[in-house]
Amino acid sequence: MVIESIREFNRAVPFKPYEIRMVSGERFVVQHPDFISVAPKGALAVLVDMEGRPHHLNALLIEKATIPNGRSARKRPARERRRG
Repeated sequence: MVIESIREFNRAVPFKPYEIRMVSGERFVVQHPDFISVAPKGALAVLVDMEGRPHHLNALLIEKATIPNGRSARKRPARERRRG
């Protein structure tokens, strides 16, 4: 699940900035773990951009979380999730 990967990226030592891509094509860069908060059950993330604007991200609409030139986490299609 992408939300679990976001949590892992936030706990990484040393922290590396990462990008969240939404199914709409919007991209958000997380520059520091203090700039994002994930709801306890993982349904929502709130990201504050470098200008201080909050973005409420529905976990179901997050397509991918990646570290540039590195690891990625992608949401599996529904038919794959049912199988395993």
